Amino acid sequence: MLRVKSRCWRCGEVTLALEEIMMVEHGDGDGVFYSFFCPTCGDVQAYAADPRFVDFMRMNGFQPIFLPEPIECKREAASPPLTWDDLLDLHLQLEGDS
Repeated sequence: MLRVKSRCWRCGEVTLALEEIMMVEHGDGDGVFYSFFCPTCGDVQAYAADPRFVDFMRMNGFQPIFLPEPIECKREAASPPLTWDDLLDLHLQLEGDS
């Protein structure tokens, strides 16, 4: 079983089995991140993965999970940005629904 070293922000250096690491590729173009539960304290850790780490994981049969960009991020380019009046109108509409 292959093991790698990473860091926990609380415990310092930790050793992990590859199966304990999850890689996630974001659809917004921000790259690949990896996360794991610290084997010592149990906190979730998340870090940007450099291309060498991603290649290493892929060579050992692990592929990143792809998370597409949320639909909220995909708006029509021609639509104007929201204004304070738009926000106030929404607030008044929501108050009227209760």
